Amino acid sequence: MSCLDIDEKAFERVFKALSHPKRREIIRIIAKKGAVSYKELAKLEPKPGVLYHHLKLLKGLVYQDENKLYRLTNSGYKALELMETFFIEPKESFPHNILTPRGFLERLEGRNYYLLFLLLYALSYIVWFFDPRYTLIFLLVVPFEASVLVSSIIPVISWLASTLVLSIITRLVFQRFVNIPDLALKTLPTYLLLNILGLLMGSITNKLALEILYIVFEAYALLLIISAVSVVARISLRKSALVVIPLHYASLIIYLFLII
Repeated sequence: MSCLDIDEKAFERVFKALSHPKRREIIRIIAKKGAVSYKELAKLEPKPGVLYHHLKLLKGLVYQDENKLYRLTNSGYKALELMETFFIEPKESFPHNILTPRGFLERLEGRNYYLLFLLLYALSYIVWFFDPRYTLIFLLVVPFEASVLVSSIIPVISWLASTLVLSIITRLVFQRFVNIPDLALKTLPTYLLLNILGLLMGSITNKLALEILYIVFEAYALLLIISAVSVVARISLRKSALVVIPLHYASLIIYLFLII
């Protein structure tokens, strides 16, 4: 029976279990050795609470036998097959870990990260209340003066709408499941960066410095969101770019429509 011969809900649960590189590493080491002890797994993750969390999410794929050794279930072996088919391990070497930080984004999961990045996003989001000269349309910070209410609502709508649009495009074009809450979390660093750009645009007066800053921030925001889609949808960066670039052009088209 192939790893694909499972119902969609089970498929989604397995994807969630395998979404973290540490859990994939646990699956691989158990598959390689046949059975491993808790002590061996603790070498991969020395923090007991974190290791317990990973093992809890791997329930159904990993079990303990009568000797307290961890083994793979039949579903665990199917998950191993799934990993070889769908999961592309991120390159951690420089400059990949900076320009396309998939390893970092993969580790963004759980309530603590949600709260941390939502807090950071909320703090950076305040800029739109105080400087309505700029607004955020999907992936572009543009000079478009609007009321404080409109200027402050659009950035949140852009973040949430971008998440939804990207998930739909990925599903339609590449038939890959996208967990929308997970994608929303992993795109937060992109929108945190764009909010900071909005703040800097309102405070820098040197035109050349502003243009350079704008290009750098927007280019890196694109790389971040491409990395986020790549991680959540389990597709290559090239395919992820094909999903994100249309959203970038949509930002430009909407802006041109607004200023005409």
